[in-house]
Amino acid sequence: MKFGYMSGFRADLVSEIEFVKKHFDFTEITIQPALLQSIDDILPDLKKSIGGFEVVGHVHWEILERDEIIKNIEVLKDLGAKKVTIHPFQNLSIEDNIKIFAEIDIFMQKNEMQLLIENVSSTPFNLAKDIKKLVEEIPNAKITLDIGHANINNELDNFMASFKLKIGHIHLHDNVGKADHLFFSDKGKLKDMVATIKSLDYDDTILLETFSIMQDNKNASQEFAEIKELHLGQLKMINTNNLMK
Repeated sequence: MKFGYMSGFRADLVSEIEFVKKHFDFTEITIQPALLQSIDDILPDLKKSIGGFEVVGHVHWEILERDEIIKNIEVLKDLGAKKVTIHPFQNLSIEDNIKIFAEIDIFMQKNEMQLLIENVSSTPFNLAKDIKKLVEEIPNAKITLDIGHANINNELDNFMASFKLKIGHIHLHDNVGKADHLFFSDKGKLKDMVATIKSLDYDDTILLETFSIMQDNKNASQEFAEIKELHLGQLKMINTNNLMK
């Protein structure tokens, strides 16, 4: 298993990437919409910082226009990404989603990239049966299994049963009720989640998509300095307890 960190939120991308390279197996890059408009200005520095480090792409969920998505994919390819996660378009029907994803998939296949469709936490694309409708119509597509999103909806077993051979990437985070993207504070719970992943015979990229902690019964996002320390603690929990073995 390879564990990664999502870059693109709390500091400039270069700083985040430099942190990831010291501690993780890969970086998952999401480019926020405003930055995408001026990405050419920093692209050389990003490529230099990444070097040959493994990159997984993630199209930011606020980028909804097809042309912007394609531009985003082109940038991610330039940065070395071979697979890219995209959220379903929740404002569109399943039929319209199929049409758009089919067009995106053709572009990605031409560029030798893997399309990954992520299950989200809210309707209409929070259930395995609805994500399955998309993937069945786009045979080349695989899924990014977001375990926290699936757990919120009591759907993890259904996703595991439906997509065991179609999982191309995993997002791992804890959730308390509807609050998600939480760091694991319970070693036993994290161990159980890693065991669940192992039961799928999955041995590829796993993003620790962890941004926040529960504080005063609220989901409290953290700044870059705190995020770094929390991630190092999460990795220590994984490595010290040999959860990957």
